[in-house]
Amino acid sequence: MSVSVSLSTKGLFQAAARAGGSLIFALACFFVGATASAQEIYSEDKNFPEIGSFNLQNVSWMTLSPAGDQLYMVQRGPPAVSIWTLDGRLVSSWSTEWLGEPHSLTFQKAAQGKIFAWITDMAPPNTAGGAFGHCIKKFTPDGNYLGSIGVCGANSQGSGLDPVQFDKVTDVAFDGNGLMWVTDGDVGGLNNRVLSLDPETGKVLQVWSAPGNKAGSGPGQFNLPHAITTDRCNRVFVADALNNRVQIFEQNGRFLQQLQCFGTLGVYGLALGNDTATSAQLFVSSSTTTFTGAGNVQIFPVSTDCKAPLPVEKGCQGAANIAISLPQGTSGSALHNIAATRDGEAFFIAPLGGNLPPEKWIRN
Repeated sequence: MSVSVSLSTKGLFQAAARAGGSLIFALACFFVGATASAQEIYSEDKNFPEIGSFNLQNVSWMTLSPAGDQLYMVQRGPPAVSIWTLDGRLVSSWSTEWLGEPHSLTFQKAAQGKIFAWITDMAPPNTAGGAFGHCIKKFTPDGNYLGSIGVCGANSQGSGLDPVQFDKVTDVAFDGNGLMWVTDGDVGGLNNRVLSLDPETGKVLQVWSAPGNKAGSGPGQFNLPHAITTDRCNRVFVADALNNRVQIFEQNGRFLQQLQCFGTLGVYGLALGNDTATSAQLFVSSSTTTFTGAGNVQIFPVSTDCKAPLPVEKGCQGAANIAISLPQGTSGSALHNIAATRDGEAFFIAPLGGNLPPEKWIRN
C-alpha cells in the first residue's frame, strides 16, 4: 500500500541543484508546490477491527451512527448488521429475515427525534426471494422491520414512478429538509437514475436520468449511480461509478460541478467528513471495475459557502490521494464504500468481494 504525498523541501532543493538552479528557484518551486499540491497523509490502523470469532461474510457498507460514535457494518450474511466502536471492538449485532442482499445503510433523523435505518435490499432476480430485492427497507436502529418503499421480491424490478419501483437500488441519503434521495441502478439493472422522494409516502418528487433511464454521460445523466450524500447546503453529491466521476447538484436538480479525477477507476463510495459551518471534506473511494483490489481514496475540500459557484473550488487538486491495494477475497475485492469520522481524522473502507475485514485509515 502506498500514499501519495507532495515533494519535500529537501527534494526540491536537490532537484534544483541537479538542474543547476538557484536557491531562489528552489524556494519558488517549494511555495508553488505547497500551495498547489500539499497532501494530507493517512496510514492504515493494522489493529482494526478486532474480529475475534465474528463471522465476516462479504461486507458491503459501513455507516457512522447518528451520534458519530459507532460504526454500523452491513454484510451479505448473518448477522446482517453489526455495530462497532470506532477503534474496532464489536458492540452488538442483529439479523433479520427481511434482507436478501443488503447494499447500503443510511440513518434518517426524523421528527420528534426519531431515528430510522434505511437499507437498500438490492438482491438481483437470481437470488431474490418472495420478500427480497429491488426495494428500500426501513428498520429501527436495533433491527425491527417497519416497512418498505417499492415492491420487494423476485421479478418485481421496474422503472415505475407512481408507485415507485426500483431495480438494483444502491443507496439512500437525506437532506436537511427531510427529503429522501436514492440512487437506482447497479450492474445489469434497468435504471441509471437519481430520485428524490417523500419518505413518508414514497411519492417521487424528482427524477434525474438520461432518456429512458439509459446510461448517459451528460450532466444529470448516470452510468451506474452507486452512492449519494448531501451536505449542510443541501447540495447533492452522486458517485457516478462507470462514468468515473462525482456529480454535484443543487437540491432542485441544477448541475453545479463534476469531479473527473479518477482515471479509469469506478467511483463507488462517498462520505462527508468535518462537515461544519467553517469547513467540509468530501471523501471518495474509487476502484478497478474488475475487482482486482486496486484503488484510491481521494479527499477534496468543499466550500461551506452555499452560494459558491463551485462546491469544490480547487477542482481536482484534492487534499489527499491515498493508493490502496486490498487483499483478494473469494471473488476478488473492491473499495466498495467509504465512511469518515465527523472530524475527518479517520476513514473506513468496506472491501466487497469476499470475507475480507474492513479497513481503518488514520490521518498522521
